[in-house]
Amino acid sequence: MACNGVRKPRKTMTKLEIKELGLVNFEETYQAMLNLIATKPNFHSIWLLEHNPVFTIGISEKNIREDKTKTPPFLKTDRGGRTTFHGPGQLVIYFILNMKSLPFPPTKLTSKILQNTLEVIESLGLKSNIQENDPGIFIEGKKVASIGMRIKKNYSYHGLSVNIDTDLLTFNTIKPCGLDVEACNLKDYIDINILEFKDMLLAKFKKILTK
Repeated sequence: MACNGVRKPRKTMTKLEIKELGLVNFEETYQAMLNLIATKPNFHSIWLLEHNPVFTIGISEKNIREDKTKTPPFLKTDRGGRTTFHGPGQLVIYFILNMKSLPFPPTKLTSKILQNTLEVIESLGLKSNIQENDPGIFIEGKKVASIGMRIKKNYSYHGLSVNIDTDLLTFNTIKPCGLDVEACNLKDYIDINILEFKDMLLAKFKKILTK
């Protein structure tokens, strides 16, 4: 005898918006993220960009203060972590995500972004690792990628930065993320095609967000 059970409706896949913003100022982009969150979007958004030279200060930083008069400026933010550098030649990926629509627990967001980024880097023939005490990706003890996120009113923002061919001389005037390590570029190790690298990362991020 057939069972006339009630079928559960299929869960609607959350729309994913991808934006390529080019070279942009940090403060304007930061405000744009906050403006988007204020609209309570029902979709996920990933922004790919580079920043004009800037040091950003996370909420865990105790030793460095905001100073907009310096070149590059030191700007306070509300992301996790300590102080890091952004500049041309560094790929920045911001994740403005609706936490209620994630296909996994929000507590796993940072680890999933890092793990999938590591998998792309290793697919290019580079051995790398994630360190627990300093969320990021390291090659031969040097930091090539950093992550700092914030969750506010059920939305994530801020995100990931990967050094492709950025100004390490300026970057290494500070201790990246407060630790006694140096930053490095992917181009120190391999001849990398930035467009292909972006596509590989996006394919990974789309997969984890739209399962």
